[in-house]
Amino acid sequence: MVITWARWQEAGRPELKLLHHIPNGGSRNRIEAAKLKSMGVKAGVPDLHLPVPRGKYCGLWIEMKFGDGRVRDAQKEFLEHAAAEGAYCVVCYDADTAIDIIARYIDLKPVSTGKGENCMQIPNLSIIKNGKIKTL
Repeated sequence: MVITWARWQEAGRPELKLLHHIPNGGSRNRIEAAKLKSMGVKAGVPDLHLPVPRGKYCGLWIEMKFGDGRVRDAQKEFLEHAAAEGAYCVVCYDADTAIDIIARYIDLKPVSTGKGENCMQIPNLSIIKNGKIKTL
């Protein structure tokens, strides 16, 4: 749903052409898993990435969870490292929340303009579930 929304928005927001899903999940046999690992696939990489600087951030990473899904240690570690390098990172439990985060993110003004907001209102490294925000 998030990617479908982004595709519909690309005409007015061309930066959304860079939004992509990282297909890290799923079950694979040992041979395929070993081959992907040798090609650079890493545990913990979030589901969505928008490599576009906005505000004070160098990019956006979103880990999607559903239901009772929990953030694994490797995912937490990746998000913390990405945030330390200047990215905005969140965990979202539904598509509407992820869409809202992306829309807010791309509306941020560059730090250099000195105009408008240059940081997200929801703190970096937040988990957003059922409208509630908690720290990763």
